[in-house]
Amino acid sequence: MRETTAKSIPVFLIRVMIIHTLTYIVAGILASSLLDYRSVFELPIIGDYMVPYGEESVVWGPYIQPARGLIIGLVLLPFRRFLEKTGYGWFYIWMIMAGIGIVATPSAAPGSIEGIIYTKLPLWFHFFGLTEVLLQTLVFSIFVHMYLRYPTGIIKVLPPIFGIGLESFAGACFAFIGYALISILFAFINQVPITAEANMSLKVQGLFIAPFIANFLIIIFFKNMRFTREVHPIFTFLIIWLVNTISVAVYQQFILEGADLLYALAAPILPALIIVLIAAPRRIRGINRNIHF
Repeated sequence: MRETTAKSIPVFLIRVMIIHTLTYIVAGILASSLLDYRSVFELPIIGDYMVPYGEESVVWGPYIQPARGLIIGLVLLPFRRFLEKTGYGWFYIWMIMAGIGIVATPSAAPGSIEGIIYTKLPLWFHFFGLTEVLLQTLVFSIFVHMYLRYPTGIIKVLPPIFGIGLESFAGACFAFIGYALISILFAFINQVPITAEANMSLKVQGLFIAPFIANFLIIIFFKNMRFTREVHPIFTFLIIWLVNTISVAVYQQFILEGADLLYALAAPILPALIIVLIAAPRRIRGINRNIHF
């Protein structure tokens, strides 16, 4: 990607949206598992304030995050020239997020000064969720600043092993989103209720974890093996689709006690396409190019 393009407003906004969404999802999954949000949200007073863990809106939350990321990007837009020139840009972004967005937010939100004053939530709960939001915004701030400092791609400034790992992890995350979208589509078609209680269980999430690991390894393979550059994208797509289909079908058959052949065949299509766009060379006017993060 050319530097002028990499520094453009659309690219900046897209990167902020992606970074926010990915860090939000990862932080949310880890925090909800480690801090047992399900039990905490059922406690007196807290249960009246927070949406129950099993509500449908909880499942939809991650899919709204790109819109939040866009708003954050627009807020940071006037400051990006200043932030890219200072080595402490990540800290300034984090202070904006934590100071105005969390602690001193005008709304009476958990973890904020106004929330402590004007809500009946117990004091410990205000500090309970700070770990997740502070860490998520910190990681978000670091990555946004790195892209401001190195607009053509932070992969190039990282040691090779970290660069490959980061790019592969990001690609696997995008493929994971593809699985989620297809799964929601199947749920709507089959009129299956979407609840966090059912879908966030380890047994169900394992259906996505298996292909996630497979896709992570696939991207590493395609990024490191030179001979894969000569493989036509269609064959690359078929290989990735086949590996994902097998992993989904096997997991369904032996863990979920029954394979859904239609789902196993259809669900990997979008993830495989995403991985091809990320990992496989693209032939544009005879020049092999890759999509870089």
